[in-house]
Amino acid sequence: MPDRKTYVDQVSDAIARLTGRRTLRCPAPGCTLRIRYRAVTPDEARRLAALAHDHTRHGTKK
Repeated sequence: MPDRKTYVDQVSDAIARLTGRRTLRCPAPGCTLRIRYRAVTPDEARRLAALAHDHTRHGTKK
């Protein structure tokens, strides 16, 4: 059974899809980065996807 946070995230993502938005998340465990966009150029969508999937570009700095 998914935890409450996962359920809330899934509902939030479903609502975003209904309003025409896309949601990108970082695949790194524990990272909470979420990028939502709508009506961007294909180049901008690729740039946002690359940012979301490269944890070293948005992770915490030490």
